[in-house]
Amino acid sequence: MRRNRARWAAGILVLVTLLSGCASTIIGKPAPDREALARIEDERSPLTAAAAFGDYTTIDYCSLMDAAALGRSAEVTDPPRVSLDNCIAKVKLDGQEADVWLGGVVDEQGRNEYAPTTEITGGPELKRRLTIEKPSSDYDGSCYRYLVFADQFSLQANISSFNTTSGSDLAPERLCPILEEVLAQAATVVVEKRVKHLSFPAGSLGSIDACSVVTDAEIGSYLGSTPSARRTPTKHSCRWGRSGEDYVSLYFSVDLPVPAGAGYTAETLGGRQAMVWTSSDSYCSAQTTLKPWPGAQKGEVETVSIFVSRYDGGDPCGVMRNVANTVFPRLPA
Repeated sequence: MRRNRARWAAGILVLVTLLSGCASTIIGKPAPDREALARIEDERSPLTAAAAFGDYTTIDYCSLMDAAALGRSAEVTDPPRVSLDNCIAKVKLDGQEADVWLGGVVDEQGRNEYAPTTEITGGPELKRRLTIEKPSSDYDGSCYRYLVFADQFSLQANISSFNTTSGSDLAPERLCPILEEVLAQAATVVVEKRVKHLSFPAGSLGSIDACSVVTDAEIGSYLGSTPSARRTPTKHSCRWGRSGEDYVSLYFSVDLPVPAGAGYTAETLGGRQAMVWTSSDSYCSAQTTLKPWPGAQKGEVETVSIFVSRYDGGDPCGVMRNVANTVFPRLPA
């Protein structure tokens, strides 16, 4: 009898031990997957331009433009072509040609400099609290839009049509939905972290801060005023003054060489061959080429452009020549 009781007690002890082990397995919680939690938190948080792009100076803007999606909205006549601060594609809409520009990145002041922007209504739904904003007015023949990030930096875009007939320019209602879809596709790329970056060869303009090539004092001596340099986040352009007033702008780009007979006049400025263009008594510009762009498909080259506007009755081309004679010798060989 005592032996049976001992066996019975031992069995109870084993059973309790087993049950307690099962209970701890059921009640206990698995260790959280910290990487998964961090990923979920990242996907829910507002996205900044700094986090989306990293180095603003090397963004490949054509990695943000979905050519196939653009082709569903318009006839693409020239596929996306990369520059330092944008990606450009040519399309045809209702028989008219148009340029679609995506880029570059601008700060809040740059976005609202001439007119405050507001969020569009009825636009595509975007993740990470990204929004598409528009200026206060749209005009026939063009449209401007901005993909705005949490830090108030934005990716700008515009489309401009060229009316080569006697008909009317395309209305914003025709142009703007195409541009908004371009930005929606770009938003998908940045959210999915598929932004690509360019690598610049030695001596490329892509690695140079445009505002560092000439001083404020030098520009002021030519312009007759003392404006401070305003650089863009990409550093590939610099402006002294503002549009609508006396200003000088220095712009680095990748473009096709200016064709002969396009309204330009060849001149030697600062030891370099340049093409000079004057549109009025108040405006003058010049462009010089630096070197072929790596991987160029249509003869693209790195270019330096100078734009000058004078509203005080001064000579804009005289200012432009002084700036060019200062800047061009300082460019990489």
